[in-house]
Amino acid sequence: MASTLSATNTSRADLRAYVLFSSPYSFVAFLLPFYIFELGGGGAEVGVAYGFYALAVVLLRPLSGAAADRLGRRLTAVAGGVALSAAMALLGLSAELWQVYAAMFLAGAASSLVNVAVIAYVTDVGGLEDPSLYSKMRVAAAAGAVGGGVSIPLVYLLSKALGYVPAFRAVAFLFAAVSLAALLLVPGETRHLAGRHVEWRVGAASLVVASSFLLGLSLGAYGPQVLPYLYQKYGLSPFAAVAAYLPAVASWFLGPRLAKPTSRSVALGGFLTAGGLAGMWLSPTPLYFSLSWVVESLGVAVVSTSLDQMFSRHVAGAYWGRGYGVYQALNNLGYSIGAFASGHLPAPFLFAIPWALASAFLPFFIKSR
Repeated sequence: MASTLSATNTSRADLRAYVLFSSPYSFVAFLLPFYIFELGGGGAEVGVAYGFYALAVVLLRPLSGAAADRLGRRLTAVAGGVALSAAMALLGLSAELWQVYAAMFLAGAASSLVNVAVIAYVTDVGGLEDPSLYSKMRVAAAAGAVGGGVSIPLVYLLSKALGYVPAFRAVAFLFAAVSLAALLLVPGETRHLAGRHVEWRVGAASLVVASSFLLGLSLGAYGPQVLPYLYQKYGLSPFAAVAAYLPAVASWFLGPRLAKPTSRSVALGGFLTAGGLAGMWLSPTPLYFSLSWVVESLGVAVVSTSLDQMFSRHVAGAYWGRGYGVYQALNNLGYSIGAFASGHLPAPFLFAIPWALASAFLPFFIKSR
């Protein structure tokens, strides 16, 4: 792809590589907890594994943002793809919990590189003028996660013949290969186009970052425990738990399209998230839990996309990469704190609700121009 000379033609956005880089999501989110169980861990160890992922993001995403600004979007994304492939390979080789933790930390480093590069690239090619491009980015990630969901029935079939652990490891190697193949689709470098947006609004940007931190804290408090909760409360297997999640997939395609760079949009997402969490905790059957999961996922998709859209409007263009690096790092700092604590919380869904509501309320303090 040639250098982008115009920032207003959103058709130039090439997100094919991002779709493939997003494909391991369903595999790690839904099958890793049960792999940890097979290695002798429990809910606390699941929280630690996801906490190490978020910790890597906290430590490395600001540096990734600087790399995206100084070395370019393409080179940063390529480095992230290589790191993601290595993380999946290490997960495939893992036989002890500390190796899983190391693989998740490396996956967090990969996420830092890829996601900062992609969101800065999207801002370059038109996101500032057309906020729906951030929605397209989120939909691309959702499409990758759904496509990668084929790993779930694949592990199921392989586990019948090989057992769960060998099946999980084999599919981890498959995702390592997919991540390498995605490198061929990384788009060419964009012109950073810093000159078209020079305004800094430090106070407003700080409030968006703070809201993102609170959202991360909420997500981390319950996210790692959803699968263990389904297993412990309803006795669902890994594959039955996935069936409970399937209706929520639609939320990840619809939610970003509903998002707008406004405080009201953030509030809508926050209140939907809180309502969904209450329903998940109170659900007497997997069916009600599944329906509440739809609401929760819709809320998270709306609020996270809305915050993405808001942030670029308050940061000068020359610093989009570094700005998004800090923004995403603080989001994952919140997630990391929540994830490390999640396995020790008696009611993680309820604990997360106040933080989701606080995240929804904070952007109302941003003054209009």
